[in-house]
Amino acid sequence: MKRKFVYLFSLLVIVFLGILSFGTAEAARVAVIPIQVDGSQVKRAADFESYYWDVIIEKFQYPDYELMDDEKVAALMPEKGLTSFDQAALTGIVDKADADIVVAMRLDIIKERPLNFRREAMVECIMEGEFASYNRLTGKYFKNKLNYKGEIEEVLTLRTDWQQEVFASELKRYINRTLAKRKVK
Repeated sequence: MKRKFVYLFSLLVIVFLGILSFGTAEAARVAVIPIQVDGSQVKRAADFESYYWDVIIEKFQYPDYELMDDEKVAALMPEKGLTSFDQAALTGIVDKADADIVVAMRLDIIKERPLNFRREAMVECIMEGEFASYNRLTGKYFKNKLNYKGEIEEVLTLRTDWQQEVFASELKRYINRTLAKRKVK
């Protein structure tokens, strides 16, 4: 009886492993255009470039996505950078790079200013820019003007980098829209 159980169990393991390995798909190739930061309006431009790549690496994990080499993507870009975030420009980059997804972002302004004459000391964060992406797998083009304005108590900004949190949450939200599956009617 014990021998039959071991034989049946090993047969099931072989069948399940075969099923799992049979249905694997190839990773989607992602071309990430380096973020364009206006250094005259953004005080910590290098920090936001780093935050950008941190979110990109977090959202595009390897088994499902393969990030393309930065040098290959940079070679496809014009000297002035990506001036237009329209669908034609992004599909051109997807075709040249042989990628499945392309992501581009520009950060024009991010600043904080104190809000006086409130019951509690408040700080306002203003962020402006643009995000665009094209997903060839779903045929989905997404473009959005980044125009964030929010406020927080000044005491809460002592422990965290509030600008970084706002930037990361907005970027994650836009990438999630890029990766969302098209609804079938």
